[in-house]
Parts: sequence; structure tokens; C-alpha cells
Amino acid sequence: MKHIIAVAHGTDSHDGRATIDSIRASLAQQLEAEHAGEFTVYEAYVDVQEPSLDQVAAEFGPEDEVVMVPLLLSTGYHTQVDMQKAAESFPARNVRIARALGPSAELAKLQRTRLEEAGWDGYGQIVMAAAGSSRADGQEDVELQSEILSTLISQYVPHGFVASIDPRIADVAEDYSAEFVSSYLMGRGFFQGLLGQLDGAGESMVIAEPLVIPGDDEAAQIVASVAKQRVLDALSQ
Repeated sequence: MKHIIAVAHGTDSHDGRATIDSIRASLAQQLEAEHAGEFTVYEAYVDVQEPSLDQVAAEFGPEDEVVMVPLLLSTGYHTQVDMQKAAESFPARNVRIARALGPSAELAKLQRTRLEEAGWDGYGQIVMAAAGSSRADGQEDVELQSEILSTLISQYVPHGFVASIDPRIADVAEDYSAEFVSSYLMGRGFFQGLLGQLDGAGESMVIAEPLVIPGDDEAAQIVASVAKQRVLDALSQ
């Protein structure tokens, strides 16, 4: 039996929690469908919610095989520090850390879907908003995701961060006279709320929904399929 810990950030948002629950449930279903009886999926969080990653880590014995898969869009502090520290403290000796979900062409397709739902018809300037990371590798992941999206829709899509990290999405949206904001966020919550407070939001500028919203099982399945591949990649190394 392989033990898969689906590690999310954690949120106070009811919709955000529902999003992560749906992705984790779909991940478990997909693994069971393709590898019956081989995997068990657990929930864990690095902030806000419980069970914490440390609490879950303590449940395993020395002989258990464990993979932590971040339900996070980019490399950053949580993947490189929090999860690494947890791995080092695990009672289990065989612990792997899968890479973050992004950058990903499948996630870019979801972004395009959300833009189309918001009224984008192939025309109009788009900017991409991500949460933000203080780490250079996390910022590079977001830049690459914006390049993937640009290629997919045949239009240059500059990116900015919702957090207080340059380039800030408010500045990017103003500089490019944005008509649409592609939300490169996992679900509704604090950062999506901040996008709604940008100058022109809901008037001259449309804010697309994040990748997964409650009730959209298809979107949750797509994100879960990316997570599943990250698990399988980690196990193959």
C-alpha cells in the first residue's frame, strides 16, 4: 500500500475548502480506478486548516511508503521548506515529495475555459494573476505558466501577483489596459476576493473564475489528473 498525502495550503473560505475536497476525492477515485487497492489518499494542510502535515506524518510507521503531493500551483516556500521539513521528520523512511501541479498545459486549458465563460471571444487584452511567491523558482513557475497560456491562446499574456510581490497584478492590469484577468488560483478565497477589488473590476475589466469552483466536477477531475501524474512521476524516480 502506498500512502498519498494531498497537501493543500488551507483556507477559511467555504468554497475554497469545497474545491480542495473535490480535487482530493477525485485523485483518490482516479488512483483506485487505475491501480485498485494500491493507494490510500490522506488530507493535510500547511496552514489555516487541520489536520496539519506534521499531524498526518506522525501516523506512519518506518516501513510505510509515502508520497506527498502538493495541491499547490507553483514551487515555493511550502514545497521547498514546509514539506521538506516534514519529510525529514517522518517516522517513515521511504518518503517522496512530488512536484507542484504547475506549470501545466492542462491547467492552461482550464484557464482558457474560465476566460471563455467570462465572455472572452478571442479578442481583448488578458493578464494572468497568481498568488505570488517570495522564492525565485516559484516566480519562474508562474512566468512559465503565463507563457504556456500565451501559446495556447495565441496572445501574449503578461502575469502579475496578487501578493505584495513585483510585478503586481494591479500594475500589470493598468499597464496593459487589461480587459480580462485570468485567475491562476486553485479556487475561491482570499486572493480571488482581492482580484475583485482591482480598479475596473466588474466594469472595464472582467475577472475570470479560478481553476476549480464548487460543483464543477470536470474541472476538479482535470486538476486531480495532474496531481495523479505528479504522484506517479515521483514513484518512478
